[in-house]
Amino acid sequence: MKLYSNTRSRSNTILPLLKELGIVDQVEIIEIPYEKMHEAEYLNINPMGKVPCLVDGDSVVTETAAIFAYLTDKYIEKGFAPALNDPKRGEYLKWLFFCHGPLTEYMDMKSVKVTAEQMEAQKTGLSFGNEQLLLDFIKIGLSRANPYLLGEKITAADLYLAYWLVYAMSFKIIPYLDEFKPFIQGIQQRESVKDVHWFQAV
Repeated sequence: MKLYSNTRSRSNTILPLLKELGIVDQVEIIEIPYEKMHEAEYLNINPMGKVPCLVDGDSVVTETAAIFAYLTDKYIEKGFAPALNDPKRGEYLKWLFFCHGPLTEYMDMKSVKVTAEQMEAQKTGLSFGNEQLLLDFIKIGLSRANPYLLGEKITAADLYLAYWLVYAMSFKIIPYLDEFKPFIQGIQQRESVKDVHWFQAV
């Protein structure tokens, strides 16, 4: 497999996943500078001109949440995703796509300086509604964590949510609420992120 990446991009979240799955040696990491992402050679692989992008034989997987889902299913024996017939599978997918959808949409809105008033006026058309609804969704989910989102066993959904929460808190997009701390601190103890400075810095 080949993973097209850039150290200053959301590709960073894939690397801890590779460690958790124990497949670092099975993936060739190809660093691609931003200026080359929109050249023909890379656009032939990913017409969006974005990273991360995973190539596994004839399969080209371009969205971060899709890469998470693809790899954890490909290596389902590693136990980092519920099996297809596991009742917890739906909850697992919910968190993966909440992060890729409503949470990312909110963060993008904040990064381009859309005001809270503008978001409130459009909340019925936004996947996250408004900031309070978004934060309440996360707080309720984490209040039920024991200690992970699906119970006693960590999944890729925990790693993915923690990544986006820490990223958002690092840039002051969302506050580091007390309700987040047990979950974040637990993920920070994982060997896969021990050497990720910015993840440990919050």
